[in-house]
Amino acid sequence: MDERGKNGLISSVITSKPFRIIRSVGAVMVTLCLLAYLIYYVNPKTFAETIIQIDPWILLVTLLISTLMILIKVIRWKYILNKLDINISFWKTLQLTFIGSFGASVTPAKIGDVLRAFYLSKWTDTKESSSVFSVILDRVMDLISIGVFSIIALPFYFVGLESIIKWGIAGGLTIVAIVVFFTFNKKIIKKIVILLVRLRRKKNTEGEENEPKALKYIEDYYSHLSCFSLQDYSVLSFLSFSFWILLGTQVSLLIFSLSSTVMSFQNTLTIIGIMAIAAIVSLLPISLSGIGIRDFTITFLVYYSLLIQSEYAFSASVIQTVFNMLIPALVGGIFVLILRKKKKQNNEI
Repeated sequence: MDERGKNGLISSVITSKPFRIIRSVGAVMVTLCLLAYLIYYVNPKTFAETIIQIDPWILLVTLLISTLMILIKVIRWKYILNKLDINISFWKTLQLTFIGSFGASVTPAKIGDVLRAFYLSKWTDTKESSSVFSVILDRVMDLISIGVFSIIALPFYFVGLESIIKWGIAGGLTIVAIVVFFTFNKKIIKKIVILLVRLRRKKNTEGEENEPKALKYIEDYYSHLSCFSLQDYSVLSFLSFSFWILLGTQVSLLIFSLSSTVMSFQNTLTIIGIMAIAAIVSLLPISLSGIGIRDFTITFLVYYSLLIQSEYAFSASVIQTVFNMLIPALVGGIFVLILRKKKKQNNEI
């Protein structure tokens, strides 16, 4: 079997219904097992008492920060769409962002986030290739900011363990390099786009049949890249960095208020770095949207780097997951149901 045949076979297996079912069930099991272990580890009673004792005003500020983070995501994606001459309202961009949150929450490694691209192409006359490119670039900017913050904050981790810091910095630099490489490497982009085309079409066709469409997508992809200048990437980077600063501040506020720890600049920067590392680890496609893996990473890194009890870090992680992921996913799910209902009504007319 030649390389093309092997790629087609692998693609067919990955997109087959049995594989998707097994992957989804496995992701749910991993998520539930990790959360159950963490609750057992910190003691269910202690965990419940920690959640109950949170100051309502802290929760309100946390919710406001979540709102700001969503707005930054919308503004960043709308900036990309405007550069591509895709003109949709702020309200529709917000709706599609929530729909992306819904897709990301029910898939491993947040690959369901591309759902917003497909709904964008349905709502407007936008080509699917342009929609998919906008989401890919949006995610790339996010991943680059994750890598940058993991590098900046690492010197504050594990005082006295310089070898870990060196490996961590090397890892962060590697992630940034890989993301940039994937973004501009035509061969890698081709494989990713062919897989996305197959996922979109939901057919068990051979990979070769999708290649002409994928090649057109790739041609459009590189033409889209030319629409962005260094200034544009600077604006997108600023928005991405702002998002992660807000996320780190949000989690720091929760952890330090629960543990009665001073919320210093150094401690906050440490939390931002921990959140970046947790985001990297959660990209492993073995749990639902990284839930469980991310909480496990945050809980233990906070304890070993700041000596803060595990119940405080775990409680803060659960709260930010609810505010930043589950609530937006719920709103996105409602939008998806409304859209499907409208589509069904239109088909009946």
